[in-house]
Amino acid sequence: MTAAANRGGGRDRAPRLLVGVARVLVAALVSAYLVTRIDLTGVWASIHGASLAAVGAAFAVWMVGWWIVSQRLAILMQAQGVAMGSFEALEINLATLFYGLFLPGGNVTGIVVRVYRLSRAGGRYGAALLAMACDRVTATAAVSLIGIACWLSDPRDKPTAALAVLVIGAGMVAATVAPLAASDQLRRLGRLLKTGAIPWLHAALRRAAESLDAIVQLPARTIAYLLFLSCLAQLPGVIAYEILAHALGLPLSFVTLGWVRSVVLIVTALPITVAGLGVREGVLLLLLRPYGVADHDALAFSLLIFAVTIVGAGLLGGIFEAVRWLAPRRSAVTGA
Repeated sequence: MTAAANRGGGRDRAPRLLVGVARVLVAALVSAYLVTRIDLTGVWASIHGASLAAVGAAFAVWMVGWWIVSQRLAILMQAQGVAMGSFEALEINLATLFYGLFLPGGNVTGIVVRVYRLSRAGGRYGAALLAMACDRVTATAAVSLIGIACWLSDPRDKPTAALAVLVIGAGMVAATVAPLAASDQLRRLGRLLKTGAIPWLHAALRRAAESLDAIVQLPARTIAYLLFLSCLAQLPGVIAYEILAHALGLPLSFVTLGWVRSVVLIVTALPITVAGLGVREGVLLLLLRPYGVADHDALAFSLLIFAVTIVGAGLLGGIFEAVRWLAPRRSAVTGA
């Protein structure tokens, strides 16, 4: 039995390993292609010309956005009876980025860590998964809507492909919201299985229905507040992009950066690379060329975005994780 289980576990791990290797290869190949086509001396000169004060300001503003996003996650957990504050949600969100920086699987591993941490806080994996799903849906909805609004408001010529990406993002949200209406169906199915030979499935369906009910039956005021937080969180993100663009001297307006950022976030959310590397750079090069931005400046802009939004935020999450791990040990030593 043990040998069979080990073989089964090996078969399960093999596809995950292949997916992880494929994502690393995509990131490496796209990055290598860009590096061979762009003047790296110019990239370094652009990055070197950006002031540390501007980079620090962009990071601080980006963290304001994370704080707003964490309030949204805390509300979704509280709706399911889990006592969670905004700071705890912030720690979990940043820990997700931290582990995604170096563990195999990148963002996928970070998501697993996030589910684990949220489930430990609430005691239920179902609550964690549903909170994450709703959090992602509201985030994608806000990113898509703000992006579309900025695209329509931008008076300059814009690629229609960018609008297509934003509309697809909004369509994905609409398709994802449909299952939230399935709680009654889950409950009825659970009742049918109650007297069957698989009571654990009945219990799982019942818990899923209860969690869905908790989200679906949120007061209209709370739902409006969640949507407001989702849209408000986009403002610090666009401002951070604007600070970095200004530090590099890029001729980009606020509304232009608004839809460019939305397109970048939607495309890099696809699990085809590690931390969006390669894809982010390629998308920014394509989107910024019509605005007269040189390729080396676009690549410098992308690298600064990666440093501030992924590396910087992830390292802060690492500090939070170190404090979390060391606190119980310090308490034990003090108690001894």
